[in-house]
Amino acid sequence: MSKYLLIVSLIILSILGLGTSAYLIYSHYRPSLEGSVCDITASVSCTVVNSGIYSKIAGIPVAIYGVTWFLISGILSWKSFKNKNTIPKLLWWNAGGFLSLFYFIYIEYLLDTICPFCTVVHVLVSISLVLAITYYKRFYKSESPSSP
Repeated sequence: MSKYLLIVSLIILSILGLGTSAYLIYSHYRPSLEGSVCDITASVSCTVVNSGIYSKIAGIPVAIYGVTWFLISGILSWKSFKNKNTIPKLLWWNAGGFLSLFYFIYIEYLLDTICPFCTVVHVLVSISLVLAITYYKRFYKSESPSSP
């Protein structure tokens, strides 16, 4: 995979994540009486997860953290095209995002509910990490001068 294709893929994943997280913010603040578009059953529901007791961290809806994460991920991806030193930052940012998924999946377990749109975010973050690792190995680590 070329450098250009990796960066474009990371940016596309960031845009998809921004959109998904923005919808989750919208549904957090304006829950529909009929439920969300992703409320399928009581155990497969965005509304249960997005309005439950774990839907905020430090008083901020978790979807806002998602928008922030994807925005920064997209910016780092874009900047890494011209600045090779941004690649490790992108890798660490993606690793941190991936680690946070364990908390969010655990919350869904505690609520005994799966949020389909949250799962989309989880998949996007996971794919982003794989691409960031590939990007780092091919275009940063391989081009770094070896130590004597």
